[in-house]
Amino acid sequence: MAFCSEMCNFVACKGRRLSLLSACDSDMRVRTTIQRTALLLLAAAMCWPAEGAIRKRKVRTRRAPDTLVVPFVPPEMPVSRKMNTSTYPVQISVTGRVVQIQSDHNQLLPIYNAGGVLYMTARLNKGKNWLGGLPRGQYFINNRPITIN
Repeated sequence: MAFCSEMCNFVACKGRRLSLLSACDSDMRVRTTIQRTALLLLAAAMCWPAEGAIRKRKVRTRRAPDTLVVPFVPPEMPVSRKMNTSTYPVQISVTGRVVQIQSDHNQLLPIYNAGGVLYMTARLNKGKNWLGGLPRGQYFINNRPITIN
C-alpha cells in the first residue's frame, strides 16, 4: 500500500488507484473492516483463474449405430461365410502341443476354432512347418478336426 500526502490509503489495481478511506475517520473499526474486505477482494481477484486456465472436459462421442467396424483381414485371404481351405495339399500331424504341417508350396493356411470362427492364419513355407502356441482345444485345419491336449 502506498500513502499520499494527505495520509489517505490507496491501493494500486492495474494502473488505477482506488481510495479506501481517509485517515481522518475516527472510527477505526469501520476502517479496518473495509481494508480487510478490500484486501480479500484483491487477493481473490488475483487468484481467480483465467478463462484459458480452466480445463474443459472432453466429451466422447459415440459411434452411430449404423456404423460397421470391420476387423483387419489380410488381402491374400478372401472373406466368406464358409471355412476356407488351403489351395495346395498339406499333411498335418500333431505331436504333443505342437502341430507339424508339411507343404510343397508357400501358402496361407486358415485355422478355425471348434465354433467355426477363424482363429488365425498361418503363413506356411515350403517344407516342414511347426505351429506351436495354440491353446488346448479342438481346431479345424484344412477342414480336418485337430485336437490339442
